This record gives sequence, structure tokens and C-alpha cells, in this order.
Amino acid sequence: MSDGAHLTTWVNRETKTRFAAVARHQGLSDSALLKRLVDTMLQVGNVADGTTDGRAGRISRFSIRLRPDDQILLRERAAARGMPAATYISVLTRAHLRSLSPLPKEELLALRRTVSELGSIGRNLNQIAWAANQG
Repeated sequence: MSDGAHLTTWVNRETKTRFAAVARHQGLSDSALLKRLVDTMLQVGNVADGTTDGRAGRISRFSIRLRPDDQILLRERAAARGMPAATYISVLTRAHLRSLSPLPKEELLALRRTVSELGSIGRNLNQIAWAANQG
């Protein structure tokens, strides 16, 4: 481990058992969940002395819980777009919050090309119909 430090605490056996169950439910070890909780608390900052972790205005992490079947769908859709699942969720969330197009640039360009091609096909059909009606 790089310049990490060890953090220790004592709790009663029931609290430890419940904490371990929550960690397992989230797919984490006890240590990983405790680290996540400590990091979350430090992100809020200390009201007494006004300190924060320096993340103001920067991108921050956000955790969500998904059902296993939804996780499978998420991974499939993200893989179809060549994106990590977390990036895919981030793109969709940002698009929803800001009323943006949720399509990645490559998909949006492909959609625009397809619409353009359909327009060309429609014009060609109109020319064929006009020629057929002329005789």
C-alpha cells in the first residue's frame, strides 16, 4: 500500500455483524465499506473549521444500488456502446438532468447519417412516382 495509514475502531458484536451484512449486500468487504463511509464523511467537510477535501466544483463519485437483473442490462447496454457501465450511467444522468441528447457522439453521428440517407431515398421515390405519373 502506498503511504496509507491504518484506522481502527471498536464496536459491539451485533454492530459488527450488521455492518458485515451491509458490506456483503453491497458487494464490499468490511474494510472497503468503512473506507467509503470515512471518505463520504470527509467530502462533506468540517463545519467547525470550514475545511473540505478540496473537491468543490470538481466531479465527485456517487453510489447507487441496482438489482442484479438491472445490473446485467446496464452492463450489456454499456458494452454495446463501448463504454464502462459507470460512464454510461453518468452520460444518461447528465443528459436527463440537463435535457441533453443521451446519445454518445458516434451514435448521434450515425443517426444523423441514417436520417440523411432516408431523406435521399424519399426524394428518389418522389422522382420515380412523378416519372411514372408522366407516362
